Amino acid sequence: MIQTLIGRDAFRAGMDEYFARHDGEAVTCDDFVAAMATASGFDLQGHFLNWYAQPGTPHLVARDAFDAATGRYTLTLEQKNPKAAELQNGTVHPCLIPVRMALFDARSGAELPDTERLLLLNEARQDFHFENLGQKPLPSLLRDFSAPVLLDYPCTPQALALLLGHERDPFAAWEAGQRLAGDLILTATRGKQTHFQEETLAAFIAALRRLLTEYTTRGAAFVAEAFSLPGESTLAETLAAEGEIDPDALRAARDALRFQIARRLEAEFSALHTDLAPQGDYQFTAEAAGRRALRNTCLGYLLELDAPEYRQLALARFQSADNMTDRFAAFAALVNVRAETCPERDTVLERFHADWRHEALVMDKWLSAQAASRRPGVLAVVEALTRHPAFDPGNPNKIYALIRVFGANLAAFHAADGSGYRFMTGQILALDEKNPQVASRLARSFDRWKAFDPVRKTHAHAALETMRDHPGLSRDVFEVVNRALGE
Repeated sequence: MIQTLIGRDAFRAGMDEYFARHDGEAVTCDDFVAAMATASGFDLQGHFLNWYAQPGTPHLVARDAFDAATGRYTLTLEQKNPKAAELQNGTVHPCLIPVRMALFDARSGAELPDTERLLLLNEARQDFHFENLGQKPLPSLLRDFSAPVLLDYPCTPQALALLLGHERDPFAAWEAGQRLAGDLILTATRGKQTHFQEETLAAFIAALRRLLTEYTTRGAAFVAEAFSLPGESTLAETLAAEGEIDPDALRAARDALRFQIARRLEAEFSALHTDLAPQGDYQFTAEAAGRRALRNTCLGYLLELDAPEYRQLALARFQSADNMTDRFAAFAALVNVRAETCPERDTVLERFHADWRHEALVMDKWLSAQAASRRPGVLAVVEALTRHPAFDPGNPNKIYALIRVFGANLAAFHAADGSGYRFMTGQILALDEKNPQVASRLARSFDRWKAFDPVRKTHAHAALETMRDHPGLSRDVFEVVNRALGE
């Protein structure tokens, strides 16, 4: 954020000044800010220091209006901080918030010339004006992640799709895609559906298709990242704030969106997977890494269709890979195949273990991929892996790789029958006798139990009470459990 305010050259000069002053010393945030201010001549006192002086993350509320008669577009920015207001008796001191933005044609998606600006918001509310416009534009806010704030700007699905497909700033385009995909998944989840509003879905798919066709100019690494849907845990936070999380409905909706993307872009994924095949030996460059990431993204989506030819393609990729990135991508994609029977999945599970069983960190990834899988019946797989030679119940890294990752698998851990809770309770109590610190970290898996439906809450509450009442329970686990129970 300081770099956004003072520029890259001044920021580099500020770093030199900072090390010249304080190399080898214990310093504070104020010392860092002072060095930047000296090198740049920019006043970083006052409003900027409020970032460090008060709690909470600022909320940036953006609203706009267009006067067709005068051609004036007005963007109103307002900053709020609910946490600071709560803890400081309603007193909130404005921060200096840099908002890098640009305006786009709301029909064509073209960036309007000479509209990129760095707006400095240092009051509770400010208006910014743009003149001589022919129609109401579409703003793209917080380009280059110019400030770590929570943005509140009402944007239609079509506008988000436009930004995803046309905005050349990677962060702003990615953020638009995340919002649009999240809205699609959450709307379906709330209705307990696996289908989507067609107009919105079509706009999303069209933007994604545009990214695939422009990957050479947009950057293969960025395009691969743009195809990553919001995670279940992130989406669950929104549902929790609304009242209740249904992990099965959320998993079904997210999987359904991945399937729709795969089905509608199958031809593009297949062609691009072929086009991105490496020519020659492995290269350790940013460009080559981006091409690998995008090719593996294509493979992952093709496997959503669960067609025999794509399973075979993934197996061939696994067997021929000359680097861990490609091999693990093919492995992880097959691990997520939801069919009960999948010979290719069995093959890569066995082969990966056979090849890397003597590499502890690689085996951690082998365990984690299975614990995090979206396939049904993950609990049975994890239970079997606790008896596998690759798992050591006395090794914290193995426990984290398998048990804690399972605790983060939303649908599997929060199974409606309470089986995930009972399994985790048994693991925590067994471990508590040997390593209460690690056991207490596993117990944090129950932190959000109150955000689920009554049936799941009943099972989770019973599991927590079982741990709380266990004879000889360590203080470490007791504190986590007692806090979760609210006692």
